[in-house]
Amino acid sequence: MDLKALAEKNHDYVVEMRRYFHRHPELSTQEVNTSKKICEELEKMGIPYKAYPDYTVIATIDSGKPGKTVLIRGDIDALPVTEETGLPFASQNPGVMHACGHDCHGAMLLGIGKSLMEVKDELTGKILLGFQVAEENLKGSRTMVQYVKDMGGADNSIAIHVGCAQNIGEIMLPAGPMASGVITYQIRVKGRGGHGSAPHAALDPIKPACEIVLKLASLPSNAIDAQDPIVFSTCHIEGGSAVNIIPDEAVIGGTVRYFNKDLTQPIFDYLENISDCVCKSYGVTRTMEYIFDPMIPVVNDKEVAEMGQRIAEEMGMKVTKEGKGMGSDDMALLLDAFPGFYANIGCANEAKGIGHVANHNACFTIDEDALKLGTEFLMKSACELLNK
Repeated sequence: MDLKALAEKNHDYVVEMRRYFHRHPELSTQEVNTSKKICEELEKMGIPYKAYPDYTVIATIDSGKPGKTVLIRGDIDALPVTEETGLPFASQNPGVMHACGHDCHGAMLLGIGKSLMEVKDELTGKILLGFQVAEENLKGSRTMVQYVKDMGGADNSIAIHVGCAQNIGEIMLPAGPMASGVITYQIRVKGRGGHGSAPHAALDPIKPACEIVLKLASLPSNAIDAQDPIVFSTCHIEGGSAVNIIPDEAVIGGTVRYFNKDLTQPIFDYLENISDCVCKSYGVTRTMEYIFDPMIPVVNDKEVAEMGQRIAEEMGMKVTKEGKGMGSDDMALLLDAFPGFYANIGCANEAKGIGHVANHNACFTIDEDALKLGTEFLMKSACELLNK
């Protein structure tokens, strides 16, 4: 099976689909037309699929022979960004843009389906193509995990993410932690307002709010192993509207990012206990809200990641085997359920005027030749996993 030749043969189709999705971006949980287009393309290819009420689509390439099941995941949601690329296929949906490359992920998955259907008789087991919604709000993979389990599960899951931090021909694929987990919290400290000249007659929420911020900041060095990187960031604090009025409440908001999954529950406990104890000592109360669904770290399976590293090197790519990012991705839950890897593939190419523009930027774009590499890499990885 010449998977490189198939990736080259179907590259124009992948580019066409990428540009279609790029023109018509849809926000998380609103991927109505994106999902519809995916289903239309799968029908043309003769690939059976199931479309779910939340717009998730899972297609099955079944060889009809015994073997493993491998899930290839691609997220398909866009961001609330006004595009400034000037591309001829720029977003036609005002204020919404594929600024994180998910148009590429969905397109590559369709290209993989088109290619593998040509060699289905040479495969064993099953390949699932998982078109996942709502990555940007960290909700989509929760349902996808259950959908895949309902289909009988998968032995492995794999995915890649495009980006311009690296050049075309480069890939980052660590055999271990790859991206941080995140807990996003908001604490409302509730006191009783009053005049600034008479704090004894009020219950000031600002002082306990400040103490909570300082105590959370000291946690990494006082309560957590120094070998476990963790970052508490208070990014929002608000209380009061005048210099002589003690407010009724103060609000603290922030994130915790970490790489050790076993710290998830202790972090919740720290947030709850510290804020409780401080508030009780000041005679005020508090409420705690978790703004996004908490997300565990992305951790690659060592054996599968090392296989991916070897395949990428055999393809001539420059492989970064160390390093991890502080961003978060709900691919974490799929890897936790179905061991595999998540990799970042480079898309910058200064020779073509495509610089190192960050994901989520209004000017984000890619060298579309990277899609050919990504498609080939995912197909080779999935097929090798089927035969392991």
